[in-house]
Amino acid sequence: MSCDVGSKIKLEHILYKVGVGTRCGEGKAHPDDGPDTFCNFPWAEMVVEDLCANKRSCQVPVTEWVFGEYPCKEETRYLEVVYTCATSPPPPPPPPAPIKPDCEEKSEGDSS
Repeated sequence: MSCDVGSKIKLEHILYKVGVGTRCGEGKAHPDDGPDTFCNFPWAEMVVEDLCANKRSCQVPVTEWVFGEYPCKEETRYLEVVYTCATSPPPPPPPPAPIKPDCEEKSEGDSS
């Protein structure tokens, strides 16, 4: 995933599944795949956010090293990420300088 200079990745949707019932990379059922069973990974959202959120570009390897060991050992892995590129708002203006009281030192001998 990548965005143009001056914008950053804003994640909209993340789905990571392991199981039979899809062709790896296509994410849709295929008649030869058998029953549609998946193991969902609720922590996948946190993994992708850690790697990509608010960065200009990132890569997410779909491996056990990145997503952890699978509770089910099917070989098909599917990661779906929907993102947009958002420009950062300009920083707020600096606060105004503090106003100093208008105090003048007067000498004791000054009788004006």
